[in-house]
Order: sequence, then C-alpha cells, then structure tokens
Amino acid sequence: MSDNSNYTALAKPYERKIGKVTFVISSFGNKNTAKTSGDLILQMLKNRISSEGGESK
Repeated sequence: MSDNSNYTALAKPYERKIGKVTFVISSFGNKNTAKTSGDLILQMLKNRISSEGGESK
C-alpha cells in the first residue's frame, strides 16, 4: 500500500481526447522533496549529454 499523504493536488484533473485515446491529466506536489523542477530538468539534460558521449567522465 502506498502512502499518498505527502502529495497535494495542484490542479483539478481534466481529460484530453486525441483521436480514439483519452488522456487524464493531473498534477501533484510533494512537500518533502529537496529538488526543484529546475533541478530535475538540469539533471535530465546532464544525463542526456552524458549518455550521448558529449561529456567526458
């Protein structure tokens, strides 16, 4: 069983239909996290550069 008490809904979920597929979009925030969204984006970019051989280790 997961503990969802750390998550807060940021917006009301909504549906978006593309063709025959319906997506349900929702967003949640975690008050206990140490990384910001900017930190996570930079981490993803660094990982991509590293995996493509653009950065020496």
